[in-house]
Amino acid sequence: MRQRGRERRVHICFVTHNREYHVKAGVCMAVRDRKSSVWIAGHRAIGMRLRPVPPRTPYIGRTLEFYSAEKRTLVQTSAVVDIIRPNKNQVDFYGFVHGFVPEDEKAVG
Repeated sequence: MRQRGRERRVHICFVTHNREYHVKAGVCMAVRDRKSSVWIAGHRAIGMRLRPVPPRTPYIGRTLEFYSAEKRTLVQTSAVVDIIRPNKNQVDFYGFVHGFVPEDEKAVG
């Protein structure tokens, strides 16, 4: 059954041949290598905005472009092969990719 109305979910994962680009509300939150499943904390696309495509244009088969107006930088990916919804564990991990550790995960010294 297909939902009608505006899409409310803000997390989406674009899968390319080598990477997964995890996007929240149009901003790249995390990148993960598909072969090793390792999160790439220093990837240039993290924090950049996804360049939108015209409405009803499929992303499958297209390259993604992430841009930063402040840095005047553009990152282009290989073609998208799949689009998935990240699970809760993956979304919860985004903070670790950015170096933020929740209080309950910090070691008490």
